Amino acid sequence: MSNSNENIFDELKNKISGEIYTDKIRRYMHSTDGSIFRVEPACIVYPKNRQDVVEIVKFANNYQLSIHSRGAGSGLCGAAIGRGIVIDFCKYMNKFEGFEKINDNEGTFTCEPGYRYGELEAFLKGSSMWFPAAPSSGEYATFGGMYGTNAGGGYSVKYGNVSDYIVDAEIVFHDGHIDTLSNIANTKIEDLNPELKELYDVLKENQDIINNGYPPIKCNVSGYELRGAYSASSLKLHKLFGGSEGTLGVITKLTFRVIRKKPYNALVIAYFDNKTNSSKAAQVGLKYEPAGIEIMDKSLLSLAVTHEPSLEGKLPTDVDNVLMFEFEGESVEEVSRYCQDTVDEIKAKHYTTQAFIAVSDEEKASYWAVRKAAVPILYLLKGKKKILALVEDAAVPTEKLVEYFDGLYEIFNRHKVEFVSYGHIAKGLLHNRPLLDLKDPYDINLLQVLADEVFELVHKLNGTISGEHGDGRIRSCYINRQYNTELYSLFLRVKSILDPDDLFNPEIKVTSDPAQMTKHLRYGADYGASDKAIQKQLVWEEDFILEAEKCHGCSKCTTVTAATRMCPVYKALRDEAAAPKAKANILRGLLSNVIDSEAMYQEAFQHVINHCVNCGSCSRECPSKVNIPKLALEAKSRYAEKFGVSLDAKLVTNFETAGRLTHKISPVVSALMAPKFMRNILQLTTGLASDRKFVKFASKSLYDRINKTEGNGEKVVMYFAGCYASFIKPEIGESTINVLKKLGYKVVTPAQHCCGIPHLSKGLAKDARMQIKKNLKEWGSLIDQVDYIVSACSSCTLSLTKEWLYYQNDEITQKVRDKTVFIMDLVEKHLKDVELVSNDISLGYHTPCHTKLLKNPAGTLNVLKQLPGVKVEDLKSGCCGMAGSWGMAAKNYDLSVKIGKPMVDKLMSSTCSTGTTECPTCSMQMEHLGDKNVMHPIEVIDKCIK
Repeated sequence: MSNSNENIFDELKNKISGEIYTDKIRRYMHSTDGSIFRVEPACIVYPKNRQDVVEIVKFANNYQLSIHSRGAGSGLCGAAIGRGIVIDFCKYMNKFEGFEKINDNEGTFTCEPGYRYGELEAFLKGSSMWFPAAPSSGEYATFGGMYGTNAGGGYSVKYGNVSDYIVDAEIVFHDGHIDTLSNIANTKIEDLNPELKELYDVLKENQDIINNGYPPIKCNVSGYELRGAYSASSLKLHKLFGGSEGTLGVITKLTFRVIRKKPYNALVIAYFDNKTNSSKAAQVGLKYEPAGIEIMDKSLLSLAVTHEPSLEGKLPTDVDNVLMFEFEGESVEEVSRYCQDTVDEIKAKHYTTQAFIAVSDEEKASYWAVRKAAVPILYLLKGKKKILALVEDAAVPTEKLVEYFDGLYEIFNRHKVEFVSYGHIAKGLLHNRPLLDLKDPYDINLLQVLADEVFELVHKLNGTISGEHGDGRIRSCYINRQYNTELYSLFLRVKSILDPDDLFNPEIKVTSDPAQMTKHLRYGADYGASDKAIQKQLVWEEDFILEAEKCHGCSKCTTVTAATRMCPVYKALRDEAAAPKAKANILRGLLSNVIDSEAMYQEAFQHVINHCVNCGSCSRECPSKVNIPKLALEAKSRYAEKFGVSLDAKLVTNFETAGRLTHKISPVVSALMAPKFMRNILQLTTGLASDRKFVKFASKSLYDRINKTEGNGEKVVMYFAGCYASFIKPEIGESTINVLKKLGYKVVTPAQHCCGIPHLSKGLAKDARMQIKKNLKEWGSLIDQVDYIVSACSSCTLSLTKEWLYYQNDEITQKVRDKTVFIMDLVEKHLKDVELVSNDISLGYHTPCHTKLLKNPAGTLNVLKQLPGVKVEDLKSGCCGMAGSWGMAAKNYDLSVKIGKPMVDKLMSSTCSTGTTECPTCSMQMEHLGDKNVMHPIEVIDKCIK
C-alpha cells in the first residue's frame, strides 16, 4: 500500500476509539478465511462500539472503499475477505449483553456480533435451554457470522436455521444511520424512510415472483430471502438480513431466541451396502421426526481408518456408508421407541441388516467421537491434493437423494476426481469434498467444470447450490442460474436500494462473473514458495514450506471456551495476531514472497510470532496438526541469530548457572530481594517482573543431598532432574528417586545441565544445541547402559523426547527420545505391585500444557486417584499463564496473570487443601496467585508408597 493511501486512514484513527492497522503483516493475516481464496484488504479495523462502526461506514463512503464484516473467519466460501476495510468484531465487540427467561420453554439473549456460539453454550450449560441452529464450527463461530450466513447445522432439519431464531438486530446502513429490525417492523409503512418505503413497494409489487421463485427445499441460503419480508402493514427484514453475508449493512447487535431442549436423546447407527438403501432408510427415519441424520460414505471411512489406525475396529470399511439417526424426547422410553421403530422398519424393508441403538452417554459419545474425528483426519492427508469446499453445500429434496448420489458419482468418476461425502442427509445436504491440487492449472480448471456440472444436476433436481454455508466468492456467480431471471433481478434491485453505492461486500451475492471462483486463489497456478531466503536453524523432517501450508484456516484455534486448551494467548487477547493460524499465515506469505523476507526482522512480524509461548496446545488440537510452535521457533531463531535477545530472556535461560553459583548464598540473596523496591530496581535493570517473588534457590542443591547411584534394582534408570528439582525444590528430586527405588529400580543421577527448553523457547537455537551437546557429553555411554531416562518434569520430558530433535536429529538424540519416559508412566505401570499406605490429603490437580503433549497425558491423574486416602479433584482448567519463563518478564506479567487466574481461582474456590501439578512454573503461578500449598504429585506418591 502506498504512503498516500496509508495516510488517509489517519483521518479515521482520529474518529474512532478502536484500532486500525494498515501494515502488510496485519493485512496479510486477514486476507484469508476458511475458504480457498486470498484477498488482501486495504486496512483492518477492530471497532470498540457501534459509533466506531458508524464512522467506518461514513469514512468508507467518502473514500469509496468497500466494507467486509468479519467474525471468526471460519467460513468456507470466502465471504469474510475483500479489498477494502475488513471490520473484525472478535477483539472488542464480543460482549454478551444479557439473558431473559420468558418462560420454561423459551428465553432471549442479546450479544454483539463477535460473541461466539461456544460461549453461549457454556453460559447455558446446566440449564434446560439451548440454541439449536449450531454449525459444526459453532465452538468458535460468531453470532454475527452465523446470522450473516444463516447457518444451519445437523439439527436444522427439525429446528431450522439461525434466522429462525432472530428477534432483533441493530444495523448500520450505507449512509451511517442506525436502525433495528424491530423498529422497522413496527414503523407504519407511510413513516418508513424513502429507501425502505421503496423496498416495501418493490416487494409488494412482486409477491407472485417471490412466492413462486424459490426451489421446494427448506434448507436454502442462496441469494436473498425475500419471502416473509412483506405484509400488508409492515416490513419485516429479519430473514432478509439473515444469510445476506454482510452485503446490505453492518450488524452491531443481535437478539435471539433460545428454546427448551428435550432432556433425552439416543442414536441409531446403521450400515449400508449402497446409497439407494441409505437414502430410503433416511426417508423412514424422517417419519419419526429425528433431530438429525448424518451420513459418512465409504471414501471417508476408508481414508479415516488408513490415516488414523486408532479408528480401526470402530469404523467399518467394508460397507458403502453409515447413517447416524438422532432422536430426542421427554423420556428414555420415548426415544428408545423412536429408535426401535426405525431399526425395525429399515431392517424389515431389507435396507440393512446392521443397525444398533446407543442410549447411554458412553455409547453415544463413542459414536459421535468417530463422526467428529473422521473429517478432521481428512486434513491430514499427505500429498498435493487436498479436500476442498467447492460444491460442499448443495442440497436436494430428500426424495431425490438416490438420483443425486448417482449423478455425483458419475460426474466425479468421469473426471477421475476422488471425493468424500458426508453431511446432513436428513435435509438432503451432502458435504461433497473433492481432492484437488490448487497449484495445478488442470485442477484449477476443474473447479469451474465440476461446479458447473454438479450445480446443473442440483438445479435439475430442484435443489439449491447453498444449503447452509452461504454463497460467498465461490457460488455467488451461480445465483443467476439458481433462480429465474425475474427473481434474480429482484435480488439486484434489493441490493441497489439498501446499498446503492455497492459499499458492503460488493463481490458477494450480486456478481455474475463465472470466473470469480478461480480468481484470488490462496495458491493458484502462479503460486510459488521458497525457503532459500531463510537460513533454517531447526531440523525439518518434512518440508518447512509444506508445514506452513498445512493450515487451512478453519479457525478452531480461535476457540475461547474451555472446549480446547489452545490458544491461551488468543483467549486472553482475542486478537488475530495472537491466533496460531496467524503464524502459519504470515510465514506462508513470506515463503511465497508476498511478504518481503526482511519483514521477518521487523516489529510487526515478530509481534505475531512472539505471541506463541510454546505451550504446544495448538499442535495437539489443530485438526490439520500444524506444528505452529515449531514454525514460530524457527522465526524466533532467525531473529535471535541476527539481533540477539533481551536481557530478561538471557537471565531466565541461565537459571542453571544462577543455581550453581548462588544456591549456597541463597538465603542472603533472597533476603536482599524481599523488599518490593529492590525488585523494582531489578525490573528496571533486567526486565524481570517485580510483582513476582524473587526465585529462591535451595541452599543445598539436589546433588549435595543424594548419591550418584541409589537403589539396587535389576533395571537401571538415569534420572534427569531438571533445573527446578536440582536447585529450587530439591525435595522433588529426592521424592522422585525414592519412588523409583520403591518401584524396584536402580537410579543413576549423572552430571547434567538444563534440558534447553528455555533457550529454544526464546529462539536461542545455538544455545539450545549447546545444552544438548553438553548433556550428551556428560552422559556418554550411560545412555546405552540404562533401561530408561526418567524425568518428573513434563517440560523436560517433552524437551528430551521431541524438541531436542528440532536441533539435533541423529542416532544419539533418537536413542534419548526412545529411552526417555515420564515418571508417571513407570508409577502407573508398577503401582499394583507395591504396598500403599493411606495419606489423608485433598488435592486440586492442574494438568500442565506440556503434560498434555506426552504419550499418556492422563497418567498423573490416574495414579493420584488410586492412592488410598487421597482425594483429588481435576481442576479441568486452561493454561497456567507462565509458559515456562515467559511469564517472568515484566512485559508479559499482566497477560500471564490474566491467562492463569481462572485456573488458580478454581483451585482457591475448591474444597482442596493443596494444589498439585508436575510443571515447575505452573506450581510457581499457583503459589503466586493463590495461598494454598502446592506440591509435586511425586511428593504425594512418595508418601503413599511404603
